[in-house]
Amino acid sequence: MPNLVVVIPTINEAGTIKALIEGVEKHQAQYSLHIIVVDDGSTDGTLETLERLAEKHGNITVIERERKLGFGSAIRDGLKAALQSDLPPDMIVTIDADLSHDPEQLPTLTGAYNPDTIVIGSRYVDSGEIHGWGPYRKLASSGANFLVRVFTNIPARDCTSGYRCYGTELVQAILPGLESTGYDIQIETLENAVRRGHKIVEVPIKFTDRHTGESKLNRNQIWIFLRRIITIFMSSGEWRRILKFMSVGLSGVIVTEGLLWLFTDFYRVHYVISALLSIEIAILNNFIWNETWTFKDRVQGSGIYTIQRFLKFNISRVLGMMISVSLMTFFTEVYGIHYLISNLSAVFIVFVINYLFSVSYIW
Repeated sequence: MPNLVVVIPTINEAGTIKALIEGVEKHQAQYSLHIIVVDDGSTDGTLETLERLAEKHGNITVIERERKLGFGSAIRDGLKAALQSDLPPDMIVTIDADLSHDPEQLPTLTGAYNPDTIVIGSRYVDSGEIHGWGPYRKLASSGANFLVRVFTNIPARDCTSGYRCYGTELVQAILPGLESTGYDIQIETLENAVRRGHKIVEVPIKFTDRHTGESKLNRNQIWIFLRRIITIFMSSGEWRRILKFMSVGLSGVIVTEGLLWLFTDFYRVHYVISALLSIEIAILNNFIWNETWTFKDRVQGSGIYTIQRFLKFNISRVLGMMISVSLMTFFTEVYGIHYLISNLSAVFIVFVINYLFSVSYIW
């Protein structure tokens, strides 16, 4: 049986911790199981419940921290303790204490285990589910993950899920580089792993919002999370991708202008037909450069997948041109802005839209 350590950060989770641990313990037949709970100074009876559970099962270690040191700090201490446990783990799973993560789905995560991989229990892949969230929470979560995909090198759809399975060697590699104390630990671990050449796999889970207790996420944690994205964006060199994307776009302008002149003046093709041909060839030019240069590290699959990416790219660029003309007309006719300034404004807006679409839905 594989050796599995389950790490659970807690602070005032007396209403759910017993059910969670009993749910994890049901999998005793599948693993040599050890549970590590890192508590941040609970005052609601969580520790007393943990003491009784530890006596009952004999495989639970409780790390008591006298005050709140942060979710990220708890994850780091839990991972460190897992590596130092008497039974060296093959896998380490992190799970939230509020029952938003179903312990019944533990085998789903461990079933995708690989030594060099982080397995994410994902809400945003096919068959993933979210229950109990209103529109605002869903929008906030989707928005956070969208920002991570756009501004970092992390190839995952659910970067904020804390239900994960780590290979021990992977944890040993990334742990020394972790410094987060807040919820930004979720993206810091992924970025560290990706930077070292490790892989990320997502498996679908059913996420259910907590029924008892209070969420620990607040505005300060959100700010820390956003600051972490900016830090990764600058340190990982993702800003260079935007410059590459811009360079490719400029090459497309040169191709369009050059071919428009060639077809119209040299081959005597009507300028409208020349423009259409030039634009389509420029789109192909831009796709090839983006596929082989700008987003080379994000390309997944060849053959039919390349064709699918090209079709998405082609459609998005045609729509982008339509939006650009519409915006230029709107700014000029409605607000009386000079048409050249209107055009520059429209080009900038469409550039941003095209980049976001490319990084989120094409590559």
